[in-house]
Amino acid sequence: MSELEPDRRYRLSDSERDDALEHLRTALQEGRLDLAEHDRRSEAVLHAVTNADLTPLFDDLPQALRPGVITAIRTETQVRKKSEEKTASTEDEGKGGGPNVNGLVIWGGIIFVIWGIPAIAYGGGGALIGWLIFLVLFMVPAVTIATVQALRKRSNEPSEIEE
Repeated sequence: MSELEPDRRYRLSDSERDDALEHLRTALQEGRLDLAEHDRRSEAVLHAVTNADLTPLFDDLPQALRPGVITAIRTETQVRKKSEEKTASTEDEGKGGGPNVNGLVIWGGIIFVIWGIPAIAYGGGGALIGWLIFLVLFMVPAVTIATVQALRKRSNEPSEIEE
């Protein structure tokens, strides 16, 4: 992952170069770079034109020591890849994962036609109470489960990164 996407390359500002130099200074202080390597990389940062020029200078350093011009682009790429993986796994889950709430709703509709409509039409108290119990025990949980699943899907979707 040392190469940036071609459409994500841009010219560096002085403050971005200063940020990269600060991160190299921190790596030197932590003992991750010796003085000669720090000097070589610092010189390369000062001559860097685009953010892609900085990438190889920080590849062997921990994520925390990479400047924002590198980590922001990588984070966006990782979010995009995770979103694509999640979409693929969600499509796979839709084929066989989770309870089939649609079947329960269809079954409830059939029972309503056979039992609920006559109970309401004839006003039979026992049949009407039986229908209400069925409604509370089966239909309300089915609708609740469907609603909760839809809300979880929405909350698990990654938000788009604003530039």
